[in-house]
Amino acid sequence: MKALSYLTFGVLLLSMGFSCGEDADPIIITPGKASLTFPENNKDCNEGSIVSDTESEVTFRWTASANADSYTLQITNMDSGSKQSINSNSTEAKVSILRATPFSWMVIAKNNSSSVTTQSDTWAFYNAGPPGENHVPYPATVVSPGLGSEVNEGTVSLEWSGSDLDNDIASYEVYMDQVNPPTTMVGTSSTNKLDVSVSKDIQYFWQVISIDAIGNKSTSEVFNFSGKEGVPVEPSANLVQDGEMNDTGKWSYKQLWTGSGQDVEHGFDNGEFKFIGTAEVQQTNAIIWQEIAVEKGKTYKFSAKIRSEGSTSSWLEVYFGKQSVEAAGDDYTDGGAEVFVKSFGDNENCGVDAYNGEILEVASGGCPLPEDSLLDANGNVTFSEGDLTSNGTIFLAIKAGNWDGNFGTGIFVDNVVLKEVE
Repeated sequence: MKALSYLTFGVLLLSMGFSCGEDADPIIITPGKASLTFPENNKDCNEGSIVSDTESEVTFRWTASANADSYTLQITNMDSGSKQSINSNSTEAKVSILRATPFSWMVIAKNNSSSVTTQSDTWAFYNAGPPGENHVPYPATVVSPGLGSEVNEGTVSLEWSGSDLDNDIASYEVYMDQVNPPTTMVGTSSTNKLDVSVSKDIQYFWQVISIDAIGNKSTSEVFNFSGKEGVPVEPSANLVQDGEMNDTGKWSYKQLWTGSGQDVEHGFDNGEFKFIGTAEVQQTNAIIWQEIAVEKGKTYKFSAKIRSEGSTSSWLEVYFGKQSVEAAGDDYTDGGAEVFVKSFGDNENCGVDAYNGEILEVASGGCPLPEDSLLDANGNVTFSEGDLTSNGTIFLAIKAGNWDGNFGTGIFVDNVVLKEVE
């Protein structure tokens, strides 16, 4: 009887051991990332079978990914935002899509024994339409502020990326509002950036419309960010004396060359400095300047407001040099031109005749910054020891002239600023 009891007890213990033991962790299989191959990224897709005047059948292809049993191809019409998903057990899928339309696409890899999926990169392409067409710009994509991010109240730079297969984007319209989608246009830009004013505790929605040279338009997705209270920053002082052009004696002036018998009226005029000639002056050149103390290795930001109601064959140039203007000849070019607004020589026919705005924005409409410019596109400049005089200064010089042309009603300069970047 005892032997039977021990045997029964052992069987019971064995049975409890099996029933109470923990199950082994399941093995999770993660499929690899598919690599996209066609249609190519940011290219014109001319392959495919034409289905109708409005559609063509395109074969999407990608490379096989490890541990993947199937794939889901996701295609987005970048004009309308509409999406379509196609399941495939191979590494390609034929899909009918609209012609003359930009698309983005990606591939999701799946494994039959796991709920884990892996997403590929996202590519964009333009599905070609009839030959000879002009392409619609790709919808702009956000650069900054990031989606859903918080930024300090005050002035914020909206930045985006735009592209067009014809490379003929002429301008952007920017809409920003507290409603989605935004309906208030806050400005236009010929670059990929626009400064706006932001308040704390408010969520903003913004959107960019890209416009090409013949008027084709594309609309971006709606981007969003929120304003927050910023840490007060003591503003740095403007190193330019009398940058407001109030004629306080801080600027030096020199008439360089002028056509024989022709008169000029360069000088201060109602809080601006005006370059202008009289009696149909067609050949003249003048310069204003001041010496400014700066520190090597520090970054400064330069800006100035300029305007002209219309001029011909005239130019405006800004220099940062270490050579005294007084010691130079009639063609002061020390340090290389940092900013051109309409000029000749290597920059012939660049620029604009009528303008009103910040000098770098005006210049970006036609005259690229020279390769030797110390300034970047945002007006930032960092001086090295070799850029400075022995006294640790630079000469800021602003020169204007015209050749076989005229200043119209004048070229005006105001609000000249050079500040240390915080």
